[in-house]
Amino acid sequence: MDERQSVAYERVTADRPGAVINDDLLLRFLSDELNIDATTIAADDPLFSSGIIDSFALITLMTYLESQCGFRIAPMEVTLDNFDSIERILRFAERKLQEVGA
Repeated sequence: MDERQSVAYERVTADRPGAVINDDLLLRFLSDELNIDATTIAADDPLFSSGIIDSFALITLMTYLESQCGFRIAPMEVTLDNFDSIERILRFAERKLQEVGA
């Protein structure tokens, strides 16, 4: 866990002032909502391709990201490149937030 870098991406909008997504929030979500032992997950550990999360958990994670960050995830954006690690999810979120003008 110490190997992870804490990176926060903020998006301030009228409807979600101060919305934040970072590795700590993602790991807490995995632990609290998906009952995954997140204490051993590093930022670059594969999540989906290793079986840590399955397709149902991925949908729940996507819904969380949309709600937390205020953007929509298109079906064609659901790829291993975007969702297979905490690091990739944060990079994806950063790109999406930039697209929506955060």
